[in-house]
Amino acid sequence: MFSPTTRMNDSSYSDHQTNLRTKWGYTMQWTPQHLSQDEVENLRAQFDERGAEALQRIQAIAARLGPGEEGSKPDMFAVLRDHREEDDFLAAFWEHLHAVPGWVDWEQIERGQRFFARYFMANCSLFAFQAFVRDNTATPGVAEVVSRTGGLAVKHLLTRLIETFTWFIQITHDLQAIQPGGQGHSSTIRVRLLHSSVRQRILELEKTRPGYFNVEKYGPPVNDLDAVHAITLFSCNAMWDAMPKMGIHPTDQEAADFIALFRYIAYLIGAPNDGKYWADITKAKATFESMVWYELVPNETSKILAQNFIKWIEDQPPAYLSMGFMEAACRWMNGNEMCDALGLGRPALHHYAAFAGHNIIVASMAWAQRLFPSLDRFVVAYTRKTLHNALTQHVTGPTVPTNGTPPYSFKYVPNHGQKMEVDAQKPNLATRKQRFRPFECVFTAAFLVAALLSLGLAVGAVRILVLLNETFGVTSWIYGGKEN
Repeated sequence: MFSPTTRMNDSSYSDHQTNLRTKWGYTMQWTPQHLSQDEVENLRAQFDERGAEALQRIQAIAARLGPGEEGSKPDMFAVLRDHREEDDFLAAFWEHLHAVPGWVDWEQIERGQRFFARYFMANCSLFAFQAFVRDNTATPGVAEVVSRTGGLAVKHLLTRLIETFTWFIQITHDLQAIQPGGQGHSSTIRVRLLHSSVRQRILELEKTRPGYFNVEKYGPPVNDLDAVHAITLFSCNAMWDAMPKMGIHPTDQEAADFIALFRYIAYLIGAPNDGKYWADITKAKATFESMVWYELVPNETSKILAQNFIKWIEDQPPAYLSMGFMEAACRWMNGNEMCDALGLGRPALHHYAAFAGHNIIVASMAWAQRLFPSLDRFVVAYTRKTLHNALTQHVTGPTVPTNGTPPYSFKYVPNHGQKMEVDAQKPNLATRKQRFRPFECVFTAAFLVAALLSLGLAVGAVRILVLLNETFGVTSWIYGGKEN
């Protein structure tokens, strides 16, 4: 039996008298709305069966149609869209995807879409230094799937990042984008079919080579627990973990709106959606904290994935971020315990100062946007336009050849011999060491300015106190009354 206060392992702490629990430095108040171990295991054992069945039927139609032009891969979404009337199940599946649940409030979802552009720089840091480094790598089931699809190998990482950000831009660009028939809506269906493809391929390999993927331990690949965790990661980390660490505290209304957007995304992606997980911010926070408590268990694969991520992002244009800065960002966002478990280095103090400067900038912008609504509208509109033009056109344009591969398709097919290792591939650091790092310089300058202002205010306050004391005897009042 556990004593009233129990340390579960090196990273978790539970007080059974107050229901306070701490995991990886995050303290939560455990309530009946948090998931139990049995609920978590039930989610782990289940998956999107409707999507899996739809994929098999789409594949059968695609096989009958034959290869596309010049032997290109079939576009599963296009096959579903164009041939759904040939199969009653696919027709019903399409109808389900385009039906709008009664709990959807389009005005609220439109407000939720603005959150990404409103705090764009903070969201980028969240995704890079917490979502990818912690949640994608330290969740064993997710890490094992990712390692088998090559998505975080150094040579594939940039494509994976661009695809993820492109999808995010598509679903948040405007309301029409996420409504049935919009680009974000269609891209989300493509992602659902991709998840079914990943699961199908890994399970096929497990049948022919037992032990390739431990289904008993991790559940089916891309299972319902993974889906709940992913939706929670995208919608909740910002509210109660990442952004507060950067000095930004989203309002309850912002949290409710953004979570409402991702509850609809969960519906499209085939995640469990019975109202238990994201119906309101209280349930959403309980779901988020349940994922922190149960799911963050880094292993050796986690270390490899995290190190490959940091290795590739180092000195990539246009930011040219240093290894030290990224390690400082990771430790600031995730804590030393987690980063030590992932094998990340301990950077010098000036790297922490640079990331502190980053936080000063994003927090100051957030404050200014709340103070001046016209500035907020400008930032949201400008960010949306710039990102949509830069990233979406870059991914789909002539600068990135698709080689006949549809968007969000199964590019990195698992095979028996595939094994994820610390990737030796890395651009030539001999030339990169001489690069100017503009972002870090700006962040460091922001920190120095803030430090000098704080010092100046402190000195000014002391001088005022001295002057008041000389004039009115303020110090004697403080320490027991004015002297005669």
